[in-house]
Amino acid sequence: MKLMPQEVEEFRRDGYLKIDRRIIDDEHLAVLSEHYDSLFAQKRGTIGEGLRNLAVVGDSESDEDTDCAEEMLQIMEMWRVDEEFRKLLYHEPLLDIAESLIGADIQLFHDQALYKPAYHGGEVYWHQDNGYWRCNPPNLVSIWIALDDADEENGCMNVIPGSYLAGLAAHERAESEKGDLPALLQVDADVNRAVSVPVEAGYAMVHHCLTLHQTNPNRSSRDRRAMVIHYMPSGTRNRDGEVMTDYPLLRGKLA
Repeated sequence: MKLMPQEVEEFRRDGYLKIDRRIIDDEHLAVLSEHYDSLFAQKRGTIGEGLRNLAVVGDSESDEDTDCAEEMLQIMEMWRVDEEFRKLLYHEPLLDIAESLIGADIQLFHDQALYKPAYHGGEVYWHQDNGYWRCNPPNLVSIWIALDDADEENGCMNVIPGSYLAGLAAHERAESEKGDLPALLQVDADVNRAVSVPVEAGYAMVHHCLTLHQTNPNRSSRDRRAMVIHYMPSGTRNRDGEVMTDYPLLRGKLA
């Protein structure tokens, strides 16, 4: 499922691409959804076991006085705890898309499950992924896979086309009307240029690590479950300048 030349050109222009072919079929989607729900159910109410609520307001995520009324739930490194998500890393259509954009030698940076529950799913503020990661060169791409239909009502992705071309923006700690959000960063963004990217279940969109993006709160009666895999070209360096040779090689060879 390698991208067509015009799709690659669109990605190079805009820094994101909505994939118009289904990535995950119904049977596979059902299996992934079952395992996803099981993992979130197991980790509900735990501390320090991999589940984070990125929407908490307070001095720190572990503070007993944090406001947890809204939930933007995250489990990172799903591939380490569940075989179905480990196999998903090697799903050929996903690797074909990544290869079309970053080349044949592909490593995993990390994956994450992002869950906005119905009615009280929290906002994610405008940011660039590399504002958190500080990888170099900043050529990573993220494939965002919808396990539920994601639209403007339940918190689909919003992006600013072409924003990645301006380089890394200045990030600050995210702040809501209630106070600081210790788990999130934010940047100033020209929201008048924002474009919503609704994605149906089983489909995906891909964006560059410097593309400005954001998701709104989920006030609908529908959950919004998503899985994101972040791919990097072999030879990418971390924020300390070290080549990340220990990260899983998914296709090709190590630099």
